[in-house]
Amino acid sequence: MTADELKAVIEEVFDEKARIDSATHGKHHAWIEARIEREQARKLMYQKVTETAIGWSVPAVLGGLWYWLTHGGQWPS
Repeated sequence: MTADELKAVIEEVFDEKARIDSATHGKHHAWIEARIEREQARKLMYQKVTETAIGWSVPAVLGGLWYWLTHGGQWPS
């Protein structure tokens, strides 16, 4: 018996004993990997959005505060 034949027999026995076969199991692993990659991309996107929002809001708030202070505590009406 060759190594390939032995491997095929062992896989067949495991597939009979398992709840799912090795092909389906491999598909599940691929799906989980894709899901992890999507979650990482989503986290990166939210991180960039947060950094951008903070990057623009700090100067806007400081500018508003500067305007308010230089105009005697009055907002334009």
